[in-house]
Amino acid sequence: MGKRILTTNKALPSYDSPPQLIWCLIELIRIGLIHSPSGRLLTSETFQGSLNVSGVSLKRKQIWTLYTEEKNPTAFLLQNHLGDFLSADHNGKVTLASEEPSSEERFIIHFGPRASGEIALQSEKHGFYLQWTGTEMRCFSKEPVWWGMRLGIHPQIHLHSVHRSCFVRSANKESELRTVTKMPCSPKFLLWLEQLPLPSTSGAGAGTSSKEAVARLSRVAIRTQSGRYLRADSSLVDSIEEASLFAMSFKPGRSQVVMFQDVNGEYLTVGARGVLKVKMGAREPRREEFFSIETPSNQVRLWAWNNKYACNKHGLTFSTTMEELEDHKNTLYQLEYVGGRGLDMAGIVNAASTPSVDASSATFGFDGTDEGATYLTTGLWRLRSQDRRLWQILPTGSAELAPEDCTKDTTFEMLYVPSYMEEGTSSGGEGESKGRLNLRGGVVLRTLDGATVCAKPLGAIGISDKRIDCAAWQPSPAEVLHLLPLINRISIACYSPFACAFLAPAAGAATRRSSLGATSTVDCTSCVPQQWFLRHLISGTVQFFTKQTDRWMILSVTSQSNVTLTPSETGPDETEADAAAGSNSKTEFVIFMTSDKYALLRPLLSVGSGQRRPAFLAHPGWRQTRCLRHHYAWLHMADLNCTYHHHHHHHHHHCPTFSSPLLSSSQLHLFVHSSTTYASAIYIFIALSRFMSASRHPCLLPPFHNHASDDIRLLIKCIHICAYR
Repeated sequence: MGKRILTTNKALPSYDSPPQLIWCLIELIRIGLIHSPSGRLLTSETFQGSLNVSGVSLKRKQIWTLYTEEKNPTAFLLQNHLGDFLSADHNGKVTLASEEPSSEERFIIHFGPRASGEIALQSEKHGFYLQWTGTEMRCFSKEPVWWGMRLGIHPQIHLHSVHRSCFVRSANKESELRTVTKMPCSPKFLLWLEQLPLPSTSGAGAGTSSKEAVARLSRVAIRTQSGRYLRADSSLVDSIEEASLFAMSFKPGRSQVVMFQDVNGEYLTVGARGVLKVKMGAREPRREEFFSIETPSNQVRLWAWNNKYACNKHGLTFSTTMEELEDHKNTLYQLEYVGGRGLDMAGIVNAASTPSVDASSATFGFDGTDEGATYLTTGLWRLRSQDRRLWQILPTGSAELAPEDCTKDTTFEMLYVPSYMEEGTSSGGEGESKGRLNLRGGVVLRTLDGATVCAKPLGAIGISDKRIDCAAWQPSPAEVLHLLPLINRISIACYSPFACAFLAPAAGAATRRSSLGATSTVDCTSCVPQQWFLRHLISGTVQFFTKQTDRWMILSVTSQSNVTLTPSETGPDETEADAAAGSNSKTEFVIFMTSDKYALLRPLLSVGSGQRRPAFLAHPGWRQTRCLRHHYAWLHMADLNCTYHHHHHHHHHHCPTFSSPLLSSSQLHLFVHSSTTYASAIYIFIALSRFMSASRHPCLLPPFHNHASDDIRLLIKCIHICAYR
């Protein structure tokens, strides 16, 4: 929430001039609007820009993004999934405006006077309220018309007290929530915003509701990581009840502030000892009632080729063994995304899912565009210790922890290496050595000056003598660091911004028998967040568990690219040694963090028919007339002409076309790619996304090298791990 964005002109730019900045907006939150009393969601259809009340779940067409204008933040703008803004004229006609927002696109949001969680939208210019007449949307009501509100954000959050500048965590043996520190550093700081599930869409009475039921569906519950819910009296209970449901409100002048009210209209506040509870008689919000919703932090550990962990107990070195990890505060670091180079994931997702958006956001600089590229650039990052100091590599090559307000030496470029050769023993008289191929890969940290961070023989952290000056560069074992991500996450929810749904066991899917027992399928169609419990393996990989009928199931892949749930004899809470003993390439995943909100999931198992290759977890359920064939992405870049702009010249390269039938959106597969074409594959992914969602527009791409003879086979899709706002 409160993310600042720059929006450019809606039409694609000409080749003669770059896109021009038109207005500056601040994104507040993503919501769905429930019609009362029908319980259906306001839907913006893809074709002809029509509006109706027909949605039964919160998917792409039902999601509305609220913005405020930076220079005039007194009202809200509502943008649909196509990038158009809701508009109301003086006759009450409601349309979708695709041009620059004007006064007719500005709405004032009123919150239910009885803290019901409902909202009413009033045209700021004309003073009338938005309503559904039964056949069309109108904005001609003189009285408030109340709509239910569903949250379209990722459920896992950090809750921050604005006045005290502290984060909220569970405390006192999971009996209360309390504001305690300025830096969240454990799973106890992770909270879930949860709403009651929407009613079933089948059976008698489906689609009917009541005003009271819609209001109840609009309120939110605050859940701890252990599954307990906050009540108004500050206690935590095991299930949702009336006293644990709160109405959430916000104001346009305070884009980063939210407030919570109980059923009596009294505000949640920070009381004595920092405990969260409802303040009796608090009918107007004050500073103690202001909160902000923050992206959950990513706590990591790093270890090097010497099997030692990075530690700052006695200087910054790789010197801590696994047995010494009990002193976890000195080996835990917060991975903070800065931006800059690499993948603009927000822009890529926006360009891929919104046909009318300017495609220049998907144009970015990328290192290693040659065929031999063996790493993936993800951008600029910082590593922060528990005492809030930052990793710093001085120009002399030495490493230390620096104060928070320091120089560029605390910013690193992070490169993901899918595999590398470990050092082996010498063979032959020429001093050659045969190493073992490590398929788990790792990360390489590079300073802004181009130097590569490495671990010295005695554990000191310094810089390598080699420079990454070509795409065929191969890292040495000393330069590859192993990143153990999401150490502070006991569990996560995986959200796909393309499918607008959560990774979850397939509803009503039939189970199959295997050597491990009954297996079931998974898909990306659920609008209800699925809690996946994590087991962090020493190697840096992660396993995903979920509970089904009192039995642990583990996410698995097969060599034929299928993704299933298989029974597991152990759960996620095993010790490090037991987890290592239970490691399995079919159940291990490498997490490639591409920003603070997005990640790619790569299974350790190579898949495909014939020659097996690495793959990414993906979801092919595109509802277009052209889609991907089962188990495969596209094969050759020789069928579709795509146009891109570079130095004001026209270029044409060949990209794949699709002729296979439409796949069901419930299918989830792995797509094969060549491990030697990472950079080109990223570019092709953008071309594919633009083609599939906006085939009427040309694809604007940076130049990539000619791989017309390569069998690329890649489709990268993003599983949303951190907050998507």
